[in-house]
Amino acid sequence: GGGGGGGARRGAGETKLELDRRHVHARIDALAEKLAEMEKRRGESRKARAKTGMPVVSLVGYTNVGKSSLMNALCGPSVAEADMLFATLDPTSRKLVLPSGMAVLLVDTVGFVSRLPHNLVEAFQSTLEEAAWSDVIVRVADAGDAQREEQLAVTDEVLDGLDCADIPRLTVYNKCDKPGALSFDPDILLTSAKTGYGLEALLKKLDETLSDRVHTIRVLLPYDKLGLAAPMRERGSVQVEEYREDGLYLEGIVKTEDLHCFEGYLC
Repeated sequence: GGGGGGGARRGAGETKLELDRRHVHARIDALAEKLAEMEKRRGESRKARAKTGMPVVSLVGYTNVGKSSLMNALCGPSVAEADMLFATLDPTSRKLVLPSGMAVLLVDTVGFVSRLPHNLVEAFQSTLEEAAWSDVIVRVADAGDAQREEQLAVTDEVLDGLDCADIPRLTVYNKCDKPGALSFDPDILLTSAKTGYGLEALLKKLDETLSDRVHTIRVLLPYDKLGLAAPMRERGSVQVEEYREDGLYLEGIVKTEDLHCFEGYLC
């Protein structure tokens, strides 16, 4: 009788294992569906963001390295009225004004996850294609995590696979308020979203990195060409605006590819 009982118990265990397996597969399917939906939404957001013409800065890294906290520390925790347009595009996109006065769009990408199930890798990577549309990629790591260098290497591998090799990258060790958060590499920026440490240096570095992708210009637009001023105003890159007898005088920052719009009107 004892042997039969053991068989019955073993059978019940196998049934539970099958149920667990089914549950895991169902969960993976649900996550894949969610990622596909996210990719679709991000594609729409990308088109809407492209219309703003602002340089895009993407925060990339593993989950729990403080990317969202860093974004809130840089842009402010609540969405201001002026930022509502961007808030409606995608809750992970925020307008950020750099020390030079240049307005950029800061994007918080989907966080990397360790030991991702094979079935999800492709779907997960597609949501990170966001980074391929950036002007600058900021790789964020947890300063106190012993695995930080390994995680950054994986991050680079994924980015290279997404055709991001030519996009400038900055490296940030966040959570520098934690013990053991040290780096002797001058190319690594140390920050703390919690205390605000290093944020000014990060903003200056973004300005420097974007300097060859943008230009400060002075233009005088005839009154029948005022439409050209709209993109500059919408991007938040107008620094001086004066109505003169012979037209509208503007000083501001534009992306390199937009320079041709102002040919013939440069001062």
